[in-house]
Amino acid sequence: MTDWAGAGNDELAGAALPEPARNALEEYAKRFAHTHTREPVIVAWAPGRVNLIGEHTDYNDGYVLPLAVDRYVGVAGSAVEGNVMQVFALHQRQSVQIDLATLPFLAADLPLWARYVRAVMAGVERESQTPSCAWAGVIAGDVPVGGGMSSSAALSVAVAHLAMALAGTTFDPLRVARLCQRAEDEGAGVQVGLMDPAISCLGEAGHALLLDCRSLEYRQIPLNAVDLSIAVFDTGVPHTLAGSAYNERRHQCEASVSLLASLVHAEDAERDIRSLRDITPVDLDRLGWQMPLELLRRARHVVSENVRVLAAAEALEQGDLERLGSLLYASHASLRDDYQVSCAELDLVVDIARSVEGVLGARMMGAGFGGSALVLVREESVQQLAQALEDRYPAESGRKGTLHICHASDGACVLKLPAGDGKE
Repeated sequence: MTDWAGAGNDELAGAALPEPARNALEEYAKRFAHTHTREPVIVAWAPGRVNLIGEHTDYNDGYVLPLAVDRYVGVAGSAVEGNVMQVFALHQRQSVQIDLATLPFLAADLPLWARYVRAVMAGVERESQTPSCAWAGVIAGDVPVGGGMSSSAALSVAVAHLAMALAGTTFDPLRVARLCQRAEDEGAGVQVGLMDPAISCLGEAGHALLLDCRSLEYRQIPLNAVDLSIAVFDTGVPHTLAGSAYNERRHQCEASVSLLASLVHAEDAERDIRSLRDITPVDLDRLGWQMPLELLRRARHVVSENVRVLAAAEALEQGDLERLGSLLYASHASLRDDYQVSCAELDLVVDIARSVEGVLGARMMGAGFGGSALVLVREESVQQLAQALEDRYPAESGRKGTLHICHASDGACVLKLPAGDGKE
């Protein structure tokens, strides 16, 4: 069996592969290397993300403040002749065949992860305007699935980088992000925003990313607080975006924009209202009484969340962690009460976190209806937080959760290794 992990391979040794990428490569060596010895092996990996603040704002042309974290999806594979791909997912212990000749027709009988792969391959083919290159390979990952850390975006971005490397092409990071955003819609029927694939592409170690989802302008903001830990608590309540009210919330936002635009234009016909990004808190205070309560609540969350994101970026730059934490608590209250995407378990985690000295702020994160909560906590209080969650969460929720301590990481990477030597 080919030993890419050997000490003599300087290219690999210097790459500092994250564990999922190394696991994918090792499994590839077991399953495929002996039959695919002539082609270089591509290893690509992409991180999951934690969104500090800015939830459900990305698809409303708003602002977000995510960071890539040290949880990854890794893919290892090499080109094969013909149109049929062979892909093994290590976490799911599933193997599938994907026929590139039928890429536009996403088969419902494929597992969800394979539909993402298929949709990404179709996207790379569209963008490059060249036929996709079939490959045999392995996918591995340690981004919690359904935990609000965007395992689907990490998968899509990793596969996109492998596919680009096989095709001998590259796209700029935001073009890759848009490709992967479309793939989630095509592969799972979920109209996601751009934030998740964008931060998976653009992440920078030790930084958060302030992204304007309309102009796509962004800037890296350093995490200067050395004593700050980013804790993510997976509630054990999985969320499936396509099966939740995620798409419904998007439609409600669109309806609220339409109504608010007509109300604003009655006063000022020249004002351009294209999304909730164009609505101010003053607008809602003045016009909200004319809206159905449900649409008012949805709009109020998005409008106020945009204000909080910009304030959080400023607080982060100034090292004002107390202010940053208070903005997180306010975000959770808005997601719970106005956007109505929290659940009892997420609310419980935030309440437990609030009771621990040294916790600066907490909120639900991700699409909601389950998944994970984010907790900003001083390093010296991490163990107290872990103990409080262990003591209270299972007893009060009837579930077992998992605490992850994360660090801001770099975005997606790709590495080409020499062809195997065919040794068994």
